[in-house]
Amino acid sequence: MLHRVFDVLARGAAKLAANTVILSLREGYIALIPFFIMAALVSLVTHWLGYEHLQGPYAYLYSFNNLIWTLFPITTLLSFSYYLAKNLKLNTFAAPILVLTCFCVATGYIYALDSGGVGINNRAGVLYTILMPIFCCYLLRSALSLRWLRIMSVGNVSLFLVKHLNLMLPYVLTVFVTFVLFPYVDSGLAACLSWLSASHSDWSQWQQLMSQIIFSHVFWLFGIHGDNTYHILASAELTGYEVVPGLDNYSFLSTFVALGGSGGIWGLLIACLLQGKQSHESQIAKLSAPFSFFNISEIMMYAVPVVFNPFFIIPFLLCPLVNAAIAYALLQSGALPLSNIDSIPWFTPVLLSGYLLTGGFIGVALQAGLVAINTLVYLPFVRANSAHNISGRELDILVKRVSAGRQLERHVEAQFAKRNTAQFADQRQLHKVISALKEGTLCLYYQPKVDNTTHKIIGFEALLRLKQADGQIKAPWFIDVLERFEMMDVVDSFVIDQLELDLLQFQRHQMNPKISFNISPDNLINRRYRRVLKAFSKFPGQVEVEILESSYNNNFERTKEIVDKLRAAQILCAVDDFGTGYSCLNILSKLNVDTIKFDRSLLPVNAEDKATYLYENMSQLCNKLGFSVVAEGVESPFHVDYIATLPVNLMQGYYFDMPLTLEQAMRRYSSS
Repeated sequence: MLHRVFDVLARGAAKLAANTVILSLREGYIALIPFFIMAALVSLVTHWLGYEHLQGPYAYLYSFNNLIWTLFPITTLLSFSYYLAKNLKLNTFAAPILVLTCFCVATGYIYALDSGGVGINNRAGVLYTILMPIFCCYLLRSALSLRWLRIMSVGNVSLFLVKHLNLMLPYVLTVFVTFVLFPYVDSGLAACLSWLSASHSDWSQWQQLMSQIIFSHVFWLFGIHGDNTYHILASAELTGYEVVPGLDNYSFLSTFVALGGSGGIWGLLIACLLQGKQSHESQIAKLSAPFSFFNISEIMMYAVPVVFNPFFIIPFLLCPLVNAAIAYALLQSGALPLSNIDSIPWFTPVLLSGYLLTGGFIGVALQAGLVAINTLVYLPFVRANSAHNISGRELDILVKRVSAGRQLERHVEAQFAKRNTAQFADQRQLHKVISALKEGTLCLYYQPKVDNTTHKIIGFEALLRLKQADGQIKAPWFIDVLERFEMMDVVDSFVIDQLELDLLQFQRHQMNPKISFNISPDNLINRRYRRVLKAFSKFPGQVEVEILESSYNNNFERTKEIVDKLRAAQILCAVDDFGTGYSCLNILSKLNVDTIKFDRSLLPVNAEDKATYLYENMSQLCNKLGFSVVAEGVESPFHVDYIATLPVNLMQGYYFDMPLTLEQAMRRYSSS
C-alpha cells in the first residue's frame, strides 16, 4: 500500500516538475550557480576573518558581502525572467527589462533618499522576486495575443522591427495593470505579515524554533535563500532567542539542524553518492562535497536540484525537523552537555562544530547519527527522483539561429539522458550537434532548377546550411540526430521564417522564381502545415513543399489531407527522393501532388548502364500520370544529353551550379 502511494506521488511530482514556471525557475537558478557559490565564498571569508578585523585594505570585503546579498533579488529576478520569457516564446530581452522595471518601481525595491542617494527595500525584494516575473510575463503573453494591440503586420518593413514595434502597446498595458493592481497586493501581503508577527509574539522557544525551520526551508524550496529571507521578514523576537539557556538559535541550527546546509544536506549528499558512479546525482554530490564541508549547499540545492523539485519536498522539510526534535530533547534532558563557547559560526564543518559546542565526542556522535538518519530518509526519494528523470543529464542549448539575436532552447530540461550505454552515445552525439549549432549560424542556400529544353533557371530548391564559426559552409549533417530526439521543429521553423523573408526580397526586385523546400514529415503533418499556409499563401504558385515518399507510406490519408489543404492555398507539393527506400509504383496513381523528384541514385552512370531503361520508363509513366518531373543529381554532360531525350521538365545538380547565397541566386536568376 505504501509503495503504491509513493508511486502515485512520484508520478504527480514528475508531472508537476514539467510545468513551464517550475522548469524556468530551475533553469534560472542553475544559471546562477556560479553567482551563488561566489556569494557564499565571500560570506565565508568575511565571517572567518571576522567583521571587526576587516580594516585597512580589506575593509571593502564587508561592503562587498553586503552588496552581493543586496543584489541577490535582482540577479534571481533577471535570470528567472529570461528563462520564463524564453519558454513562453517572449522576447528574451524586452520581457526581463519589463519585469525589472515593474519590480523596482512598483515594489519600491529601489527608492530615493532625502540625501540624494538611493536605498534598498529588502523586504520587497524577497516578496516579489518570483511573483513579479510570473505576473508580468503571463500578462505580456496574453496582451501579445490580442490582435487589436498590434501596430503593424509583416510587409516591406523588417520583421525584427515589426516584432519590437508590436511590443509597444502590450508593454504599456502590462505596466499599467501592474501599477494599478500592485498596491492592493502589497497591502494584502503586509497585513498577512503583521498578523503573523502579532500571533507569534507569545510563542515558546520550541514554537519559535519550529516556525523558523519550517518557514526558512519552505523559502528554500522556492529557490529563495531561506535563512536570510526569514531574518528579513520575521520580527526581531523570532530571529534572536535562546533555544535553551546558554545556547542561541543561530548556533543550535548551524550545529544540529543544517548539517552541511539547509535540509540536512549531508544526508542528501550521501544518498546521492549511493546512486552509483555514473548517475547525475552522484556526479553532483562529488562536485558539491568540498563546499558542503563548509556548509555551502547551493550546488546541491540548484544542480540536483532540490529547489522546485516536488520529490524532495518531504525529506527536505522532515530532516531538519527530526534533527531539531532529537537535539532539543537531548538538551532538555541534560544528556547533551554544552561547552562555554559563545557561538559556532555557520561555516564550521560538521563533526568539528559538534565537538566544539559540546566540548567532547558526544556532539560528534550525535551529528554522525543525525546524518545517518537523514541519509535513510532521503534515500527512497533520491531513487524516485532518479527513476523519473527529474534530474539527469539535461539537454543543453539548442539554437534556432544566431544572427542579430539568439532563439534559444526550445527543448530544455523536459528530456534527460537515459542511463544505459546506447542512450549515452546518442546523448554525446546530440551534445556535439548542439555545440555546433551554438557556435555556428543556420542559413539558406539556393540550388538552381533548370528547364530541360531552354536550360534557363526556372526556380530554386532552398537548402539548409550551417555556417561555422570559421566561415565554412556545411551541409546539415545534424538532421538525423535532431529527428531522433524530436527536435526538428527548431530547424523547420527557421527554414519557413527565412524563406518567407527571402521570397519578399525576390519580390522587391520584381523576381518570382519557383522555390521548393523540405520540412520534417512529422512536423508538417502534425502542426507546421498551418505555419506553411500562413507564410506562403501570399506567394500563389511560387512555393513548393517537398514531402518524402515515406510520409504517404506511414500515414497516407493524413498526408493526402494536408497536401489538399496546401494545394487549395496554391502551394505546390512534390514527392522528394522518389525511388529510394521502399518505393511502391501503385501509389503513383493515388498521389495528389504536382511534382515527382527522381533521386540522384536513379541516374545512370553511362549509356550502357541498365538504369537507363528504368529511368526512361519511370519518367514516361510519371509524365502520363500528369506529374511534373524533376531530375536531381545532374552532374555531367552525359546526364544533360540523356535527360534531354526524356519527358523530364526540370534538372537540378552541380553541373549547372553549386548551391548559391540569396544574392548570388538573384543575380543568376536575373541573368538567365
